[in-house]
Amino acid sequence: MKQTTLRYRALRRIRSLPAETALRVLGIPAISRRLSGAYEAARASHQPRLPQLSQLEMDIVAGLNTNGVHITSLEKLGLPDTDALWRSATEIAAAYALRAANGEFDGEYTVQVGADDMMRHPHIVRWPLNDRILNIVETYLGLPVAYDTLNFFYTVADGRQIAARRWHRDVEDWRMVKVVVYLHDVDMDTGPLEILHRSFSGSDALDGANYPILTQEMLEQRLGRTLEDGDVTTCTGRAGTVIFTDVATHYHRGRPASARDRCALFYNFFSRNPLRPFFCERHVFSREQLSELAAGQAARARHCMLWRSNLPLLARIVPTAPL
Repeated sequence: MKQTTLRYRALRRIRSLPAETALRVLGIPAISRRLSGAYEAARASHQPRLPQLSQLEMDIVAGLNTNGVHITSLEKLGLPDTDALWRSATEIAAAYALRAANGEFDGEYTVQVGADDMMRHPHIVRWPLNDRILNIVETYLGLPVAYDTLNFFYTVADGRQIAARRWHRDVEDWRMVKVVVYLHDVDMDTGPLEILHRSFSGSDALDGANYPILTQEMLEQRLGRTLEDGDVTTCTGRAGTVIFTDVATHYHRGRPASARDRCALFYNFFSRNPLRPFFCERHVFSREQLSELAAGQAARARHCMLWRSNLPLLARIVPTAPL
């Protein structure tokens, strides 16, 4: 087992080298300044074309701009196909819960629902391609939207601070939006998403291919004190809670679950020309499956799903780094 783990880590490291090399090139000050200037110019140019929003949609964008998070619900959003989404997603969640009860996931901390399961329920994948969601995300990003599909996670309640249960920032783009849908009631002990509202020394500087990844204890050491009220938004909520959050500009984590397992959908969005496309596409779908899912969709939705095909050649030739 140890040899298998070491071999996996070595292969993962080798496969990550092209992306890490590209990351270092983009980090050269002259290149970084040029890219940042082009990004801000693109946002300014797109400003007159931003969509008109309803009051709820404006409130969500305001929450993202102010705190990096807004909490609502499926009921309040009232999107088409929500009933079908809920039936299929909770059916899959129940099946995974049964597998967990039978010991199939022993030793795992998070299990991701596979592509075959979701291809049988394509409406789960297509659900956020509604104009209301896309309008919210486009307005917040200030640019046309790319949809990087979703991660459907079954989280095992083992209390471990590991992987995404540690404080971290995502690196795919300058701004990003995750739309999270809870399929179970989530309280403090069931793995709620947490968003940090404090900065600390090193919080804006990449450490290798990531920003510093910290346990709770390491974070508090960096801050020089324990976390206080107002430092963190802990996103508890009933089944059907929906969270919009920017995971690129804010440190965040899944609080370690200890009481009950939980299932949630994590829909991923960034701009159509992301800063680091080689850290995108970390989902379970093949390119062929993405084309199948995009087929027959409205032009806007199709362009959101097939965003990679319109990247510049240099951005497309660097292979995606493994998780």
